[in-house]
Amino acid sequence: MPIVMTGVVIFVVALAVREDLLRHRIANSLNLAGLMLGLGLAALAAGVSGVMYSVGGVAVGCAVFVPFYLLRGMGAGDVKLMGATGAFLGPGSALLAAALALIAGCVLGVAIVFWRLIEPRLRLETSPSGEAPAAWKAAATISVVRKERFPYAVAIAVGVVTTLWLQGSLGALFVALGIG
Repeated sequence: MPIVMTGVVIFVVALAVREDLLRHRIANSLNLAGLMLGLGLAALAAGVSGVMYSVGGVAVGCAVFVPFYLLRGMGAGDVKLMGATGAFLGPGSALLAAALALIAGCVLGVAIVFWRLIEPRLRLETSPSGEAPAAWKAAATISVVRKERFPYAVAIAVGVVTTLWLQGSLGALFVALGIG
């Protein structure tokens, strides 16, 4: 059953990444389906204790991201996706996945800011001399980037897949599929 859960959670986050990149949102139906699959597979694997373990993962996944949602740093779909993946991972692994997702999100966020700084199509107002001071340009770019929608499902996927890899679950899935 762990191999099935690993495959399903990867499928769920892959769909979420696709939707977030295309539509800049993660549908409630996808998050609900992921949650129900996680709880259902946990029930099949270990009965009531499996469900309780799964619910703990949901609670931890959501709890880590709720403060960022309240500070408007991420959308509700991201919080719900982390909760849904927590249903597959359990509390300890959900905490690790969320921490890794936050690190990945920081790295991706910095990369987006740097990309916008060097991106030639980004046109900013210039000073009267025709050139924008570097500090002003950087501040203006950060201001522009803050208003953009960030596809945080990518960071969540990185956190979840890295957690699965660290636990050996990803390797077991590859072996089961005849890949590794």
